[in-house]
Amino acid sequence: MIQAAEKKRRRSPINRGNPVAKALIYIFLLIFMISVIYPIYYLLMYSVSNYGGLSTSTDPFMLYPKGFTLKAYEIFFSQNYIHTGFGVTIFRTITGTFLTVIVTALTAYPLSKRDLPGRKFLIWFFMLNMFFQGGLIPTYLTIKNVGLLDNIWVLVLVPLCNTYYILLLREYFEGLPEALEEAAHIDGASALQIFAYVILPISIPSLMTIGTWVFFTHWNSYFDSMIYISSTAKHVVQVHIRRLVIEQNNMLMASTIAVSGGKMDQPTEQSMRAAGIMITIVPVLIVYPFVRQYFSKGMVLGAVKG
Repeated sequence: MIQAAEKKRRRSPINRGNPVAKALIYIFLLIFMISVIYPIYYLLMYSVSNYGGLSTSTDPFMLYPKGFTLKAYEIFFSQNYIHTGFGVTIFRTITGTFLTVIVTALTAYPLSKRDLPGRKFLIWFFMLNMFFQGGLIPTYLTIKNVGLLDNIWVLVLVPLCNTYYILLLREYFEGLPEALEEAAHIDGASALQIFAYVILPISIPSLMTIGTWVFFTHWNSYFDSMIYISSTAKHVVQVHIRRLVIEQNNMLMASTIAVSGGKMDQPTEQSMRAAGIMITIVPVLIVYPFVRQYFSKGMVLGAVKG
């Protein structure tokens, strides 16, 4: 099998040094890279452009700023609710990710044991809840009855248990060698000690993969904050950005112009929108290079046993 793979590799046009094949591949990768990077670059250039430059420019590609101003960012960060929104977003992202990973591991590990009483029933129970849910209104009424409305913990507790992650991690735990647990059991370790000191350390890459998915899900979520939170100080930053972009552009622009007394050096409504988007995606762009490897690992998580 190894020899066949080696022969196939040698027959590949790339390995034979075919310049046409290499050129086509590099061109494709270059186009793909530009299609990913250019929208972010476009938003950045637009966010620092001013009214005077945009009104006189006919260049649709925004390869450089049309004029230059940072007032769009100044307007955003001068609002107190942006600071509180970032605090709530960071709280729900870090706390929610940590708790979700812990709950997922604690649920998936027992389900991976074939001698667990009622194991099949529990697995089917989780799977049914993954495909059939009560809906928004029953969920809202439940949250209201338990007193979690307008409480930032609702942003952490409602998405705490994800069936897909549980089943995925269960498959991974089933693939671990049983000899590891048997050796620890012979040494006198309890089930909890085996889980904490044997299973979790060797499962860190898988837990990091799930944690990465949960992290970005929490960071990008805003709909639950709109539904369950009524206090402005408890909203996530995405809700404030959305309100600013959709509802308050005219008000902010009017107040800015009134204060400065000018217009040509002010940001436009589109610049404000671009700046709002950049504020929310820059933290993700900073974090992503450090967790990129776990995305590729997550594609095969639980796919191979033995």
